[in-house]
Amino acid sequence: MNITLNGRQFEITATIREYAEGKINAVLADKSLNVTNVSMVMDREKSLFTADLVVNCKYHVIEAKGSDFDLYKAIDAAAAKVDVQLTRLREKIRDHQAAPMRDAEAISENAEK
Repeated sequence: MNITLNGRQFEITATIREYAEGKINAVLADKSLNVTNVSMVMDREKSLFTADLVVNCKYHVIEAKGSDFDLYKAIDAAAAKVDVQLTRLREKIRDHQAAPMRDAEAISENAEK
């Protein structure tokens, strides 16, 4: 997995980089999706920080945007939005799979009665 962090109008320090990478890894840790690339662009306009997070999975692209007056809160907001979207995607993929045969036989027997 490739993580790219870019900053507009300010320099990304080592602590910001560690925090953002840790947040991204925490969000992606429990998801069993094939994530190929993660890109985060952090922007500053006067005193408002914006974090744009793009996660590229095998067949899906997930985007989120978080804004706040604190950079760390903006990163947290974007990561939380991506977490919700990845959870929904994972549930959708899991629920779409076929049921095991033993469960399908039990369902068909109950339907006949």
